[in-house]
Amino acid sequence: MLRLALRTLWFRAGLFVASLLVMLSAAAIMMACGGLIETGIRTAVPPRQLTSADIVVAGDQEYHDSGGDPDEPPILPERVRIGAGLEQTIAGLDGVRTTKSYVFEGKAPPGTVDAIGVEAKPGQDVAQLRKRIDAVVGDRTITLVGDERGRAELREAQASGVTVMALAGVLTAFALLVSIFGVASMLGLSIAQRQRDMALLRAVGATPRQVRRLIFRETLMLSVVATAVAYVPGHLLGRFLFGQLADRGIAAHGVAFHQGWIPTLAATAVAIVAALAGALFAGRRAARIKPTQALAEVGVEGRYAGAGRMILGVVLLAGAFALTMVTIIVMSGPLTPATGAPAVILLGLGFALLSPGLTKITTFVLQWPVHALAGVTGQLAILNARGRSSRMAAVMAPVILLTTVSVGMLYLQTTNDKADRQAFAGNLVADAVLTIPGGVDPGLVHQINELPGVAGASEYVNSLGFIEKPQDRSPMNEGWTLQGVTAEGAGATTPVKITEGAFAALRGDTIAIERAHAHRLGVDVGDPITLRMGDNTALDVRVAALFSAPDDYDTLLLPADTLAAHTTEGVATRILVKANNNTSTAQLVEQLDGAAAAAGATVGGRDVLLKEYDDEKRTANFAIYIMVLMIAGYAAITVTSTLASSVTTRRREFGLQRLAGSTRTQVMQMVGLEGMLVALSGVVIGSAGAAVILVPVSLKRLDSVVPAGGPWIFIALAIFTLLLTLSAVLLPAWRATHGRPAEAALAVE
Repeated sequence: MLRLALRTLWFRAGLFVASLLVMLSAAAIMMACGGLIETGIRTAVPPRQLTSADIVVAGDQEYHDSGGDPDEPPILPERVRIGAGLEQTIAGLDGVRTTKSYVFEGKAPPGTVDAIGVEAKPGQDVAQLRKRIDAVVGDRTITLVGDERGRAELREAQASGVTVMALAGVLTAFALLVSIFGVASMLGLSIAQRQRDMALLRAVGATPRQVRRLIFRETLMLSVVATAVAYVPGHLLGRFLFGQLADRGIAAHGVAFHQGWIPTLAATAVAIVAALAGALFAGRRAARIKPTQALAEVGVEGRYAGAGRMILGVVLLAGAFALTMVTIIVMSGPLTPATGAPAVILLGLGFALLSPGLTKITTFVLQWPVHALAGVTGQLAILNARGRSSRMAAVMAPVILLTTVSVGMLYLQTTNDKADRQAFAGNLVADAVLTIPGGVDPGLVHQINELPGVAGASEYVNSLGFIEKPQDRSPMNEGWTLQGVTAEGAGATTPVKITEGAFAALRGDTIAIERAHAHRLGVDVGDPITLRMGDNTALDVRVAALFSAPDDYDTLLLPADTLAAHTTEGVATRILVKANNNTSTAQLVEQLDGAAAAAGATVGGRDVLLKEYDDEKRTANFAIYIMVLMIAGYAAITVTSTLASSVTTRRREFGLQRLAGSTRTQVMQMVGLEGMLVALSGVVIGSAGAAVILVPVSLKRLDSVVPAGGPWIFIALAIFTLLLTLSAVLLPAWRATHGRPAEAALAVE
């Protein structure tokens, strides 16, 4: 069987090159993702200021008591500082040569530093010294060596490493599903086109097991070659993706990209297993078919869709519908894509698996317009589509997947972006923003509150925190939004209405909380709450007020000076100002110019905060677009390979058609019409699949049946799909019809 597999690959080189390209693309994507995952795990940051230190002592930026997965603790948003007195303790340890304290950002509170660099004595074993230091530092402190040392300088490195790793993990899962389907689709077409070979093998006595072994070994050899060739492209792709993430601020600049042998080997194994899984699905019928049935089907259209394929398609659609219901009923706000994106993938795969039945429906619907517009050539294209419905289904399935993923993911993102921005803008009450880099003087806030035309002014500080007592978990376990405000102006500059207590009591270690949230916690005005602040400090606060707020306003209000003390900057740097009903925004800004100039502040409208929000969303969304682009790109490669392979094997058919009187131009027109049938059918079915999730999400979040994003996205995707499909069929058809018809008619399919 091994020799037969090798001879099959040799004599069917064109067919298997297409399969090789699909497998190579899948392997390259998985290797790139493996590199991103290793980079996220390592989070290696070569030090700059700490190069002379053998060991660096710094604060632990992970919060280990959040109640979530202990292996994936949330990353604290503020600089976790350590006691300056630790330097003296460490300096007295055996093996320590010198120590030095560092402050890298912000203004460290008295008695604290950002990191301590430790230089070991000559000949001292660093690992042993590290154990001695670990024994004397607290549980909020970590020791770093090697390329870990730079994390102390680059605080955001650890958070970005988690983000990169999570993104790569999700992309790997999606790519695995899509690659199994892509390989199965390509191999299914390959087996269908080699139906005569399989029939003869079964007729001369080959057992189903031997046929399965033949397909298995063919696929194994192809996948081994593909993964070997994919090493360099996969490494380059991973480095390119990481560079793009770093340029957009998703990955921190200074983190080193790593792609060692472990992720490469793992990606190789996963890619080979995915290819073999695709071969298993694709080769089941070829191995189980009876010899007499195989010979009878050589000259006629074989059955491409088995019961297993249809059942799997229905199961995937059922899973997609379940995720859709969870998305529109359970999820809310920014959490919507967490279940919406997997639903899109399952919808694409489900509809693609059901393509054999859907192909017949679309061919039936399109036959009249095609015949009316193209006459006899159109009728011939329709007859070919009917007579080769299994092959048409094989080439249409990747088009369906490409359309569903592209349309669904992009419009899902634009719809959620618009809804989130509307919610942010609705919760942004202030009309003007003062920015003071050196920190806000509380006296300036009082002065602005006294200005005519001002309804209220408040300091503005934001961070994240966790509620420890009573124990409470935030959405996605990423922490609750904390906002620091000034008591006298909080009512005018926040979208809340006090129901119990008063903003006037929001001073010192106090907190104002939404009343439904307070009810879930079982607390009321005057009750204590323990917060874990963004700098990993535990803070006991007392509930000063309860308020009602718009939906999705998951924000806890604290006095600005209290919250600022637990941020990296240490001070509030902004003031929000609300105009009264008789003052326009322009008049308000003009009134604020004098006070701002004296304090060295800049004044802007609310668009300052909106622009910052848009920039942050644009940065976060880039990761989604990268994921869509890679999955859609792989689907596009599968479409091209499948269509080109399908057309290339029709050389004999084209030769016979030309001998019967058709010109080369007519053959090309027929093939072009078949390509348009595939593209239009795939776009229509894929768009319908995407609409299953898009319409209910849009209704829920925007009260509109039409998702946000504009029609140009769909138009561009449809044109791209049409051009991709036509080029994938016309170019091979032009080559297949090159030469004399009599020679082509004698070609072996």
